[in-house]
Amino acid sequence: SYLDNVTAITISDAIDLKHLLQRLASSGVPHHALLEDEVLLYHAPGPEAALLPREVMVLANGTIVGWGLQEEYMVKKLVPPLAAATASPCKYESEEMDYVEVDADENSPASSYMQGDVLVVPNRCTRERQLDMAAFAIGLSRSTRLSVLEESLETIIHHTRDNSAVLTDGFRIRLSEQEILRVTGHLFKLRAALNLYSELIETPDLYWSEPTLEKIYKAVSRRLDVPLRISIMNRKLDYLTDEQRALLSFLNERKGTRLEWIIILLILVEVLIEIVPFVARHVEFKRERD
Repeated sequence: SYLDNVTAITISDAIDLKHLLQRLASSGVPHHALLEDEVLLYHAPGPEAALLPREVMVLANGTIVGWGLQEEYMVKKLVPPLAAATASPCKYESEEMDYVEVDADENSPASSYMQGDVLVVPNRCTRERQLDMAAFAIGLSRSTRLSVLEESLETIIHHTRDNSAVLTDGFRIRLSEQEILRVTGHLFKLRAALNLYSELIETPDLYWSEPTLEKIYKAVSRRLDVPLRISIMNRKLDYLTDEQRALLSFLNERKGTRLEWIIILLILVEVLIEIVPFVARHVEFKRERD
């Protein structure tokens, strides 16, 4: 037994596994749906130093996981052929950990487990082994998918970091209402992606009846600090949303002040219009009397 690496790369919001199945079947690549509509497993040739084909898992959530494969090799050889099957491609995020396969005996645990930062996989029934590895892969993809959202949030933070300083220093805000609403929309979209439209904050349904696989999934998530990172990201979203609301409130108040001055000026104009004829009549009356 020896340590090997497993690499997860999230490349999009989703991957069409049915489309990929058809492509693999037409090209004669050995494959099968490990978890229907969730995980597709196929064997790909490894680097030149690898004597045996490597197991690759393609997840419907937009992630590809290579067992015994380096990130550089996967990005160069395995990711490009998936382009036609991806939906909403993104700048990829990756995560790499170690795993080891050990010979199973009566004294070894019945299922895979985490030993520090290493996944230990008993070499037993192929189906059970692959399901354990799929649970690990999905747990690993949870981190890379979260990294994609974190990177998007950091981009927003970079573009809005000067707003608080502008308010603190009393300078004029040069943002328009439309720009603030656009940023707010991006924040709501990120919050929805984190809390509503994905399984980042909860255990996938398929593990509810599989406590062993759920244990592996949660162990990987804890090791990669996923729950803590989700909590931190939600706090950042709360702060940025409050900041945008404050800016929008300030702009609305400034707009209200401007409207008040416009009304005052209109009233003044109306008064002047009324005064001019009165003054003219008064001057005419005075001239006639003289």
